[in-house]
Amino acid sequence: MINKIKKELIELNIIDENSITPYFHKVRDRDDVGVERCEKSGVIFLNRVDHIEESYYNAKPGTAYWNANGRNESLKETKTDDLRRFEQFSDLVTGKKYADIGCGLGGVLELMKDVAGEANGVELQMEIRELLNNLGFKVFAGIDDLETDYDLISMFHVFEHILSPLDFLKKTATKLKTGGKIIIEVPHANDALLKSYQSEKFKEFTLWSEHIILHTKKSLTIYLENAGFKNIHVHGFQRFPISNHLYWLSKGLPNGQNILSGFNDPELVKAYQKTLNLFDETDTIIAVAEKV
Repeated sequence: MINKIKKELIELNIIDENSITPYFHKVRDRDDVGVERCEKSGVIFLNRVDHIEESYYNAKPGTAYWNANGRNESLKETKTDDLRRFEQFSDLVTGKKYADIGCGLGGVLELMKDVAGEANGVELQMEIRELLNNLGFKVFAGIDDLETDYDLISMFHVFEHILSPLDFLKKTATKLKTGGKIIIEVPHANDALLKSYQSEKFKEFTLWSEHIILHTKKSLTIYLENAGFKNIHVHGFQRFPISNHLYWLSKGLPNGQNILSGFNDPELVKAYQKTLNLFDETDTIIAVAEKV
């Protein structure tokens, strides 16, 4: 069976067919899905995607997004990222018509609704969508249902899940007004734990059957260009501090930011993040682009 993601990456000249090598034999949740890497571009992708269908996320139980204690408790776990995204992008949202695709628990929407002219969401999982709508949000079942003429649309850790990325971006562009902006935040293929440190334990933990592509700055830029965006700016961002990396390297386990919290000195964290940015090895990349 043709791997449609590999085919699209080759057609867009993002990866070189002759430079593709096996990267890891499995993903964390499936033994029958492996991972490949283009040595030339650095892009990492699944060796098969036939386990993902268009209805895959619709069928997932809503509780996949929160723990047994419910939405409010789960929002505590996403609070750091929700607040950070609000601080980073609220200036772009203020007074504007805004939509968050893959809004999940609605943490970002909850913060942005107080500054946006209008703040809506898209969420495939029915249970979550119904809950958010009952809480007073306006959340749609899919991008086809989304209204048009948005000033800003965001996707926070969503784009790496999309089975047909280019078509999805083109469709998203139709929902933006001319000059409207898109924000895309995704995991980075050049994450230091993958590239420089080559942590096998981290590979076992982070590679997942739902992460179809791990992007580089260049691959994300090429997708946006081909979808009709301009003024594309892609920058690195480090979500997890040095304590997290130290624990991965010493114990091969996550959650070091809490266990080794003594290393979370602000100046040390800032200096480490600066170094990772210099080497282009942050764990996250963020693109902001404008519709032509």
